[in-house]
Amino acid sequence: MLKDKAGQKGISLIVMLALFVVIAVLRFVYPPDNVLSWDVFGYYLYLPSKFIYHDLDLVNQAWLNELIQKYHSTETLYQAFVAPNGQWVMKYSMGMAIMYMPFFFISHLLAGVLGFPADGLSLPYQYGIAIGGLIYTLIGLYFFRKIVLNYFDDRLSAILLILVVLGTNYINQSTAGNLAPHNFLFTLIAALVWFTIKWHEKQKWIYMIILGLLIGMITLIRPTEGICFVIPVLWGVFNKKTFINKIKLVKANKLQLLFGIVCIIIVLFPQFYYWKRQTGSYFFYSYSNPGEGLDFLKPHIINFLFSFRKGWLVYTPLAIFFLLGFITLYKKKRDLFYPIAIYFILNLYLISSWSCWWYAGGCYSQRAVVSSYVVLALPLGFFISRINELKFYKKSLVYLLFFGFLTLNVFQFWQFHKDILKGYNMTGRYYCAIFGKTKIPEGAENLLLVTRSFSYNETMPPPENFNKKIIGEFNFTSPDVSKPERYVKDIFDTANYCFVLDSSCIYSPGLDMKYKNITGEYYAWIRASVEIFIPETYNEIYPALVVTFDHKGKGYKYATKDFKYDLGEERGWKKISIDYQTPEVRDVNDCLKVYVWHRGNKPVYIKNLKVEAYDPKI
Repeated sequence: MLKDKAGQKGISLIVMLALFVVIAVLRFVYPPDNVLSWDVFGYYLYLPSKFIYHDLDLVNQAWLNELIQKYHSTETLYQAFVAPNGQWVMKYSMGMAIMYMPFFFISHLLAGVLGFPADGLSLPYQYGIAIGGLIYTLIGLYFFRKIVLNYFDDRLSAILLILVVLGTNYINQSTAGNLAPHNFLFTLIAALVWFTIKWHEKQKWIYMIILGLLIGMITLIRPTEGICFVIPVLWGVFNKKTFINKIKLVKANKLQLLFGIVCIIIVLFPQFYYWKRQTGSYFFYSYSNPGEGLDFLKPHIINFLFSFRKGWLVYTPLAIFFLLGFITLYKKKRDLFYPIAIYFILNLYLISSWSCWWYAGGCYSQRAVVSSYVVLALPLGFFISRINELKFYKKSLVYLLFFGFLTLNVFQFWQFHKDILKGYNMTGRYYCAIFGKTKIPEGAENLLLVTRSFSYNETMPPPENFNKKIIGEFNFTSPDVSKPERYVKDIFDTANYCFVLDSSCIYSPGLDMKYKNITGEYYAWIRASVEIFIPETYNEIYPALVVTFDHKGKGYKYATKDFKYDLGEERGWKKISIDYQTPEVRDVNDCLKVYVWHRGNKPVYIKNLKVEAYDPKI
């Protein structure tokens, strides 16, 4: 299908503006309620720490703790951590903070004028950054429309706008989730594709500079998205002849290319400088939690695409036509097929290799694929152009499917925001129970995966709901021949022994068991207990009971129960216990570790360390 003649682009423009109005209205159906929270708080933290509190190193965290207590931006400060050299470092790269920056400064000026606290999180900042997200959305739709108009007529371009915005989870990421990276990446990828088209039409320096800056910013926001460079690199290449022509084109413009690479480095340099300043290294892996990471050799592609928990093709069924469109694209526009297909395959592999492949945080469908919709719209467009050539009844059937999938997507988007469709613990049985429903049927929530707690103080539900078994018991009643000096007579029961901890032995013997040997279920509860005796003369920090999981020598979901005597309590053996829900283990070979950690120097005594596992009854 050929492009319309100049001036015949009114329908797609009206549709684009109408869709943006819908997005803006949906964004403010409910006023921003602490939008600068959780992950967004982590992306944003660079700005107030640098420009308001002048504490990018997070040395004096009184201001940070005060903000968290006042605005409840997070339950735990997982957005920053202490690096091996003892310096605090932000978990997330600073790309999103740079994107927020213009609206941060405007909001900071308005906060004082309007009488709000100029503290970085008050209402002007909440609204200002949210409005900024909408502006980036409009820019993204603008470039997206320009791209599709470059290949299709005005009417088909309008259809593609409607299908992508209302037929996919883009509608969620551009409204309630508009401050997450995916809304911004959609815009930046759209700009990248557009200026790739322009540079290949005419090799202007400005186009190459913009491409370099865009690739740099996309990478700075989400490093795995750096593979977007394959789009301009492979653009127009589909056989030996076009490959040779591309090499010649690059050679003829090698100075431009070198300057484009320099632009990428310039954008990335502030992050390298920050890491060097905080960690001593220009390159630093800031995802310190061993419980999450890229499993390159074990991608979760099947679950990513088909799982009822968060499968892309399950919750965004329109995506089936994105994939079918590659067949038509290969036949009709092979110069687009290879850059788009290779980029999509690489991106799919990377985002499905993330151990937390369902991308926790309460999102609708697979948010990580939203930025790919820019290029996926092209195979969809060529698929529709092929469908338009078919007989009326065949064409009508496909359009009926489009309408059905779009309607389903809008309805499920509504269900999601009414908390009927859940963001991270869906199951097939629950999905069937709530399909087409406007409220949750009685008892249906029992069909969900277990709700994970983010609290350090977990309490196990009634034990009668579980099957109990002892998985570890350490009485210390018989001295270990390898460590006889660690065993002493119990002063209250001289017929038995106990274990002594001091400065030369700060960790007790304990449990070290693989998850697969604990339970075959999706989760279990662990209840650990120990008896501790501390002499009256002891005046140092008390010991703690520790429960954690270990992945390749590094711990995650670390929890402790501190020991203490109540005021006036008589000294003697005292039992402490901790309840612990197993995390989403990264690997079934990850190990549960339970032990007592002595944090003082003087001797303390322990006995009867016991670990129980509670499997859910099916």
